[in-house]
Amino acid sequence: VRSFVFIMEFSRMKALIFDFDGLMVDTETPVYESWQALYREHGQELALETYVQCVGSTVQQFDPLTALQNLLGESVNLDREETTRIQHAGVRERSFGRNTLPGVRELIAEAQQSGIRLALASSSPTNWIEPWLERLALREAFEVVRTRDNVSEAKPSPELFLSAAQALDIDPDESLVLEDSLNGLRAAQAAGMRCVVVPNAITGGLDFSAANLILKSLADLSLAEILTKVQSS
Repeated sequence: VRSFVFIMEFSRMKALIFDFDGLMVDTETPVYESWQALYREHGQELALETYVQCVGSTVQQFDPLTALQNLLGESVNLDREETTRIQHAGVRERSFGRNTLPGVRELIAEAQQSGIRLALASSSPTNWIEPWLERLALREAFEVVRTRDNVSEAKPSPELFLSAAQALDIDPDESLVLEDSLNGLRAAQAAGMRCVVVPNAITGGLDFSAANLILKSLADLSLAEILTKVQSS
């Protein structure tokens, strides 16, 4: 009860904005493993430190398909549409049955009980995000959902986060972003928002020192503890 009183009376934050992939559900590992399987079918390797450049964004700092074609050279002409279909099928197969990561549901429940509003902002398309939310019975938890289909630029552009804040009718600095990727952190910073980062198996080697708080898991701290640490950072 005391923690909820703190949140309501002393916290400046009016909303939590969740990323989805890699933060709420570990879908990042299936995506990387699916690309790795495709590369190996062609006798190539996709290093994690190379692949991780594209995590959390559709902005192509690194395009795995183009990179694979470049490795194969002119001797092999990949069918982009068919290769993408195979890769997507691999992701769906590897992702099937996955549940939320530790602490996600508890944090959502704490926010709901304390009057903190909830939004989701993802660089993935709507037809990926919405079925997941329905399957996990979490769609109703989020007042606002923004995907790359709702904006002109995905992360690291701040547009997704700013769009979510605008839909909630709150100032950007009253929003706390929860992320797992460097592109997400950069987007939050560009939006003028504080950011908590929870690195995962794919993004764990990146430098998140610019974040307001880094957690090993969302289960590590209560919402009140997170807000206290973030507001003092």
